[in-house]
Amino acid sequence: MKIAGYIRVSTSKDGQKESPENQKQMILDYINENDSDLHDFYTDLQTGTTNNREGLKRLIQDAESNKFDVIVAKELSRLGRNVELLYQLKRIAETRGVHLLTLDGKVDTQDFSKQAMFGLYAWIYESESQRISDRIKSVYQMKYKSGKFMGSIPPYGYILKESKLIVRDEITSGVVTDIFTKYLEGWGHDKIARYLTNKDIPTPARVVGKSNAGLYWQGSSIKKILSNPHYVGDLVQGRETTMNVTNKKRKVSPKKDWITIPNTHEPLISRETFEQVQKLLEEKAARGQGGTRKKVHLFTNSAYCSKCGKRMWYRDNRQGYICGSYAKHGKKACTSHSIKEQQLIEAILDDLKQMSNSLDHPDLDKEIEKKVKAIVQKNQTQLLSIDKKVQKQMDLKRNALKKFIGEEISKQDYDDFVDIVQNNLLQLEVDKTEILKVMAENQSITEISTIKKQLNEFLKFNTLTSEMLIRFVHKIEVAENKCIKIHYKFAQVEGL
Repeated sequence: MKIAGYIRVSTSKDGQKESPENQKQMILDYINENDSDLHDFYTDLQTGTTNNREGLKRLIQDAESNKFDVIVAKELSRLGRNVELLYQLKRIAETRGVHLLTLDGKVDTQDFSKQAMFGLYAWIYESESQRISDRIKSVYQMKYKSGKFMGSIPPYGYILKESKLIVRDEITSGVVTDIFTKYLEGWGHDKIARYLTNKDIPTPARVVGKSNAGLYWQGSSIKKILSNPHYVGDLVQGRETTMNVTNKKRKVSPKKDWITIPNTHEPLISRETFEQVQKLLEEKAARGQGGTRKKVHLFTNSAYCSKCGKRMWYRDNRQGYICGSYAKHGKKACTSHSIKEQQLIEAILDDLKQMSNSLDHPDLDKEIEKKVKAIVQKNQTQLLSIDKKVQKQMDLKRNALKKFIGEEISKQDYDDFVDIVQNNLLQLEVDKTEILKVMAENQSITEISTIKKQLNEFLKFNTLTSEMLIRFVHKIEVAENKCIKIHYKFAQVEGL
């Protein structure tokens, strides 16, 4: 009888009991005791949850070619921890007349009494691997919250130093800034990639020294950089996970499962710029369905009826927009007022040009800076006050517990008091959240120099683009008399 011995260890750190030498000796002892012949050893140093193992592939090919009579492994888990894979091996053994057995005595395809247990053991081993995988993920979740970057390769533009992201150099950080700027100016992923390639800028793979690094930038690399939240200075981990323990294909995790720790490293992009890009990415993604682009007109997502508040719908026969409520439900819902697209374009361009002129006021930046500083100081004072109130409530709760332990108050009195404190803490948390929200909104409107620069760049072309609308306009209200009201995203800035 020719015997094929299969040996597998998960990592080079596995203990002596699982070592290749130990498994090999056990199989040799079996061959010697049963006066059999060794065909060959098939060895893998890899996890048992995947079928992408060179030794296993060779074992299956040779089994299908009837090169041996028996497959021997220390235990079923050495052959694999994947139910589907183990049944594949079992089917091959049955169809090719190959005997499959394990040295722990649990699997023997020629013993009918043990065949029924095959599926149970396969399921147990896969379940055990899934539990181990889940525990490892939990450990990583804890490490993510520590503020350390757990990836092996840092984002383009950064290096790793003691598990922290540090700006690599002015060249790569400048490339990141350039990518975001050009995308907001209307450049596509592929155009930016061609631009960087023509400038002989090293690709991300070349920067980190990958052996298979290409010479040319790809549009996919540009998109990956544009959607990476690390560039605003936040550490965001857990964004991807494997499908399951037997399917190593990675998928994007739900955003609620991401671990985000703000302000852990130097940002390369402002939060305002990053949010603009994300909205533009989302809008462009929404245009395509089923691999084709859905036609979206310039004001589809920004023009609203001032009477009913619904979006305006584009109509080819009018070369403009009508109230969406009227288009869907008729006169009972709203009136049929409409406006030409060209009229909207001209009105907004004229308004932006006037705004550009007003932004050249020499004292405007100082006035805005003064206002913002006052708001920030007020918010910080309120946050400090809330923190003190929270600490006081926590002290009261601790004192109540001490009194209960010392039998100074009853359990009912303690419970009633804790309920009051908890309600107070909840309200304080709500107040704090509102202040933080206001602070975030104020932060997004302070970069007047950026507004001026981008506005002037856009106006050079004397045309209105979707990028301009996303950057500057919150929404446009259209009245029945064709009057329009433009709501700008920075309307709360004094002087605009």
